[in-house]
Amino acid sequence: SNKPLQRLMVAGGGCKLALGIATNMTVLIMLYSCMMGNYDNLYLPMMVLGYVFSAPFFVLTVRTSQKYGQKRSLMTYVTVALVCYIGVLALLLMWQPGNPALNLQFMTNGKLTINLYTIAFLLFFGIGYGAYYSTADMPIPMVADCSDYETYRSGQYIPGIIGTLFSLIDKLVSSLGSTVVGLAVLLIGIETLPDTTTPYMPGMKWVVIVLFCFLPMVSWLLTQYAMHRYSLTG
Repeated sequence: SNKPLQRLMVAGGGCKLALGIATNMTVLIMLYSCMMGNYDNLYLPMMVLGYVFSAPFFVLTVRTSQKYGQKRSLMTYVTVALVCYIGVLALLLMWQPGNPALNLQFMTNGKLTINLYTIAFLLFFGIGYGAYYSTADMPIPMVADCSDYETYRSGQYIPGIIGTLFSLIDKLVSSLGSTVVGLAVLLIGIETLPDTTTPYMPGMKWVVIVLFCFLPMVSWLLTQYAMHRYSLTG
C-alpha cells in the first residue's frame, strides 16, 4: 500500500537499468570498435568526457534537491539526459559504414582531426551522460522518505524491510542489464560477445542504437511517469 515506494522502485530501477546497459562494455566495444573502428582512441576519451561533464551536474543536482526537493531534481536532470540522447540517437541513425564524415574521430596518423559529427556527438553525449550519471543513485536517499511515510501511513517503523525491498529491485535490475545485452547480441547471430578484433556485422548498428539510446530513453520515460505521481515532494 506504500505507493511512493512502488513508484520510487520503478524510477530507481529505470535509472539503474539505463546506466547499466549504456555503459556495458560489450555495447561500448560495438560502438567504438566495430562501428567507429578506433576503440583505443575513443573509449577512454569518451569516458573521461562523461565524468568531466558529470561533475557540474553533481553540484546542480544537490542545489536543486536542497531548494526544490529530490523529486524535482531527479525529474529535471533525467529530462536533460532524455533530450540530449535524442541528439545521440539521431547521430547514430545517420552513421554509415565507411563514411569518414559520419564517423567519430580524434586522431588520424598522429594528427588531431575532429569533424562536425564528432563535435555534435561530444556535446550531446557529454551533457546527456553527465546528467543521467548524476541521477543514477539519487533514488537511494529517497528511500528514507518512503520509510518515514510508511510510519506515518501505518504506524510501523520498518526501514530494514523497505531498504531490503529497494535493494532487491536494484540487484535484479543490475543483473538484467547484462542479460539484455547478451540476448541482443545473439539476435544478430553473434555467438560470443564482441571484442576489439570483431569486425562490423550487419545489424550491429541497430543493436547499438537500441542498447545505447533507445532502452535508456525508455527507462527515463518510465522514471518520469513514476515520479510524476510521486507524492513525497520537497
